[in-house]
Amino acid sequence: MLTPFIFSSVGCGGSKKEPTPVDVIVISGQSNAVGCTHADCITRSMGHSKYQEYMSGYPEIQIAFDSWTKDEKGLFYSQNVSKDETFMKTMLGQGNGLGTFGPEIGIAETMHEKYGNKLFLIKYACGASNLKDDWAQLDSPMYPRLIKYVKRQMKNLEDMGYTPIIKAFCWMQGEGDAWEGYYQKYFDNLSLFVSNLRADLRELAGNVDLPFIDAGISNSPQWQFYGQVNEAKKQFAALSENNIYIDTIAAGMHTNEEPFSTPDTAHYDSESEVLLGQLFAQSFEPFLTPVEDNK
Repeated sequence: MLTPFIFSSVGCGGSKKEPTPVDVIVISGQSNAVGCTHADCITRSMGHSKYQEYMSGYPEIQIAFDSWTKDEKGLFYSQNVSKDETFMKTMLGQGNGLGTFGPEIGIAETMHEKYGNKLFLIKYACGASNLKDDWAQLDSPMYPRLIKYVKRQMKNLEDMGYTPIIKAFCWMQGEGDAWEGYYQKYFDNLSLFVSNLRADLRELAGNVDLPFIDAGISNSPQWQFYGQVNEAKKQFAALSENNIYIDTIAAGMHTNEEPFSTPDTAHYDSESEVLLGQLFAQSFEPFLTPVEDNK
């Protein structure tokens, strides 16, 4: 993608071109935020034409993303598919591999016509990560990287000729904490995490409390204490009008159908992963700059 330049006219009466204001949404969490859903399943679940639409992508909604995975023993973190130095159109293949996708597809599908070229996405997420060890502390393994990445991408947008403001933070995480010794502290860790986020990103969010959009985890049998984690999320959402909880179970999202030969019950099926992005978009739209002000 070509990078536009900000320039000043030369001579009498010359004026500097004003940067274009744009809104930014940050996406983070663990594997369902990274995107482990199989793109080829869309043809069967939603139809070939929808698969082609998602594969062609949405050039009006640009994304920068950096995806990671934590090993099973929690000893190291490996980088997956990444476009961490540039923005590109949102499309399939921006999950943990070229054949997968995350909630960015549903977001772009929902927003590209109304907010096209006025909305950018930044995704930084890590599969198998948990809130307690990886995100809640300032010196945790992933939190400093998240803040550094977001700030770098915001600077990239400025260099491209924009004035970006973060309008919301979308969080899809909690499966890694649905265990004994972890779920009991989820509310406290979530409170600390969001407090740190709002402090560290406050200036980039226009000096307001950053809206926090929090998706509940699935009722997959893999997550022993999913109910307790979701209850902690609900309790936190009740503390502020800038905290929004998405009830993914009530929305009918499921993990038990795909891949069709051997279902991966840890990750959302294709139709549900798209719906996750759509629900995020519906939740953060009230915080966006009104379209009439964006012209």
